[in-house]
Amino acid sequence: MDIHQLRSWIFELYEPLENERQYIVYDGERGNLLIDAPPFSERALRLVRGAGAASLLVATNAARAADADRYRQALGVQVAVHRDDAAGVPGGADLLLGDDELIRPDARAIRLRAGPEGATVVLLRKTGGVLVCGDFDLQSDAARALLAQSFSVVLSARRPPIWNAGKETLMQLQDELPKPTKRFGILLQAPWDRAYRGRLQDKLTPHDPIVPRETTAPREAAMGPATLVVANAARDLVERPRRPTSAGSAAVAGDGDGARPRAPVSKRPRNFAEDWSAAATPRPPTTIANPEADIVRAAIPLRPPSIGARYKRYTVEELAGVPSVDFFWGGIDLAPDGSEVAFSWNRSGTFEVYSAPLQGERIFQLTDAKERSVWPRWSPDGKWVAFMRDAGGNEQFAIWIVDRDGEHERDLTKEPEVMHRDIAWSPDGTKIAYSANAAGKAFAICVLDVATGAKRTITDGARDDLLPRWSPDGQLLLFTSRRDAVRTNADLYVVSAAGGDPVRLETRGGIDGESQDGRWSPDGSRISFTTDVRGRQEIALATYAGGVLGRIERMTDTVHDEFGAVWRPDARALDYLHSEDGAVSVRRVFTVSHADHAVADLPGTQLSPAIAPDNDTTTYLFSSSTRPYDVFFTRERATEPRALTRSLPAAIDGVSLVEPIHVRYPGAGGEPVPALLFLPYAEAVRGEHLPPAIVVIHGGPTSEHRREWDPAIQVFVNAGYAVLAPNPRGSTGYAKPWREANRGDWGGRDLEDVAKGAEWLEQQHLADGRRIGAYGGSYGGYLTLMSLALRPDRFAAGVSVVGVVSWKTMFETTRGDLREYLLRELGDPTKDAERYRDRSPITHAAKIRAPLLILQGANDPRVPRAEAEQVVKALRETGKMHEYHVYEGEGHGFRVTENRVDSLRRALDWFDRHLRRG
Repeated sequence: MDIHQLRSWIFELYEPLENERQYIVYDGERGNLLIDAPPFSERALRLVRGAGAASLLVATNAARAADADRYRQALGVQVAVHRDDAAGVPGGADLLLGDDELIRPDARAIRLRAGPEGATVVLLRKTGGVLVCGDFDLQSDAARALLAQSFSVVLSARRPPIWNAGKETLMQLQDELPKPTKRFGILLQAPWDRAYRGRLQDKLTPHDPIVPRETTAPREAAMGPATLVVANAARDLVERPRRPTSAGSAAVAGDGDGARPRAPVSKRPRNFAEDWSAAATPRPPTTIANPEADIVRAAIPLRPPSIGARYKRYTVEELAGVPSVDFFWGGIDLAPDGSEVAFSWNRSGTFEVYSAPLQGERIFQLTDAKERSVWPRWSPDGKWVAFMRDAGGNEQFAIWIVDRDGEHERDLTKEPEVMHRDIAWSPDGTKIAYSANAAGKAFAICVLDVATGAKRTITDGARDDLLPRWSPDGQLLLFTSRRDAVRTNADLYVVSAAGGDPVRLETRGGIDGESQDGRWSPDGSRISFTTDVRGRQEIALATYAGGVLGRIERMTDTVHDEFGAVWRPDARALDYLHSEDGAVSVRRVFTVSHADHAVADLPGTQLSPAIAPDNDTTTYLFSSSTRPYDVFFTRERATEPRALTRSLPAAIDGVSLVEPIHVRYPGAGGEPVPALLFLPYAEAVRGEHLPPAIVVIHGGPTSEHRREWDPAIQVFVNAGYAVLAPNPRGSTGYAKPWREANRGDWGGRDLEDVAKGAEWLEQQHLADGRRIGAYGGSYGGYLTLMSLALRPDRFAAGVSVVGVVSWKTMFETTRGDLREYLLRELGDPTKDAERYRDRSPITHAAKIRAPLLILQGANDPRVPRAEAEQVVKALRETGKMHEYHVYEGEGHGFRVTENRVDSLRRALDWFDRHLRRG
């Protein structure tokens, strides 16, 4: 029996009550059959309706019949119970069942008794036979009557489903199984083709979803629909309803066990078993009736919770000083043999390169330069680790290599005025491909000889060319570039590793959008990439031959953004990142069947997946709002993932940190704005009726607030502030239309979304509307300045960290790739000069009334120091309350732990002075 066929017929309603399960049998013609139902509630009602229209509810005992009348009124179903239980149904039953009665062609009710009490079980004529036993105890003496029936599956309200060998399980419970004779032998592997045994290993043990999500039975089978021919034929033979005998006959067909007397005709409504004219539904179109976009989540109470004595007030040093593994600059890398992970960690105060074997507890520090060292990448022979290092936060990264023991390191590029990025080893380990902005040009694809240091420029640097990837034979380089006449379009290109003209790969079909992050399959015959031409980021796959892509396949079909795919070494599957409501999980999709399941989906954010040569072990980064980024690994059959690093000190109790609630509030024009809401514990509010609040605004703007570690948020909420972290229009993670909704409108409707968030906090009585502050870095710092200037009635204080002050001077002084970003997202500074002027905080600086703290890095290559000094000068001239602090040796953000702690100490003190004591 193929259990995937069975699961396409039966829903398991497991969410309404913990430790209980109810089942629904799908029938598109007659209406679904409900066997028992959870205690009546609005949530349970939504779940039952979500499975499709129902017509009959069978209650298996008197206790289950108590809420039957409420479901009848809400759903319009008929209620069927055994005559012994009829008195328990308010208003009476519609169908009275006998001890053994056919209630519809594929469902038979059997009454079992233990003394004066009894229960009804339902036997379904599905492939192999399905017994739905409700609350009935299969170990009871009454269950022995079921030994005469044939079934393979047992579905119970009190225990997990038994999808195979159900009758054998019953026999075992009743001590009816014969004792096997002891024998000695050798266990041999099954003789199927071992190249495809992944179907069993990856899909059936363990099976990810209890009920398949948005997938039909053929797609759930990892080898495609051809394997289901036998199962389909068997099902048709078993499930085809048998016609009853004529009205004058004394018998009617049952389930194949022989004839039985016809039930006496009564005045009750016409029984389903008598309606043979209705055609059965051979295959339900889906196991989920409602599209994901239509799902409306139940409201969550928004009140500060209490944890009693577990609450602890931490110092800024304790929270802001927590180390974290780097996720922004390149993430982690798994050694070629799958035994060791390289990563960058700031445990020592600055980011250094480390390695950790998957077995054991050892961690090795490979660098100790006291400068930011990131983007580690193993050489193909596993002897070296290449990485990038800058000085003083200037982001002019050089390419270095260090041996596996951390004894010898070497600068390969020796170009201190150039930024190198996106490093990738050649398959033979003799060269490294990278992107660099040498000679004042845009980022070009270059190749470096590791032994000699000789460099070759492969592309011309007319536009930014990024993310080079070697073909498995080392002859080609695949990269992403925006060379189209429409600047917002991104495409994949292929160029010879020896140089030549790049060839654009057709991935968009003439539709505007982005195709990026291309990766070769292990054999070089296919390319995976991320595209958004259908309105969301999704994983696509195409064959490659001679500079031309074949038919493009989309791997998944959801409403959520998905990106960052990596190949499994056997090329049968891809691991990718699935973003949903601020959380990011790692999922796996098979390239032939498109079968899909979760690999790592802890509540939080999983990033940077890599798969070992065994096609099973997966390493990745994980963070939640109460845990900084750490390195994890997992396997298909692992009971839980294992952490290789532990950044959160033991002195900090994770329970006293705050997890967010994902909310949506009405923004500009009434459109819902997604956000993460952090409510302080009642013990942190200090007896205030309504606490003060801080709106924390993310940078980008093409970025998002995720369920990940943010020391600023935890510092604020631990001190008793309510924190709203909005994802206004322009944010990623919520599909393409939302991401592009502020294009050409920076400081417009996205600013209104932020202001509406502060208004919502007051309307919901979550914060004192007179004591709300704004905090943000980079673009978040820009929106902080604009909020204080243009929404002075909403914000009582602000902290801007490396925020943009004038788009005109920013365009003139920032790095080349960021100028291109401004042209693409904001407009041309000459043609759109008025927009540049009107949307600059310096234009409105005189309107700022609230106290403002400005924090800046001296070496910032993105938002130069001169930006901050413009607004400081304007505030000083008009006598506005402000403070200004510059961090020497820092760039865009604060990489050194000491400076990060100091910046958050200043920010918290500023808000305490002006939102609490002011």
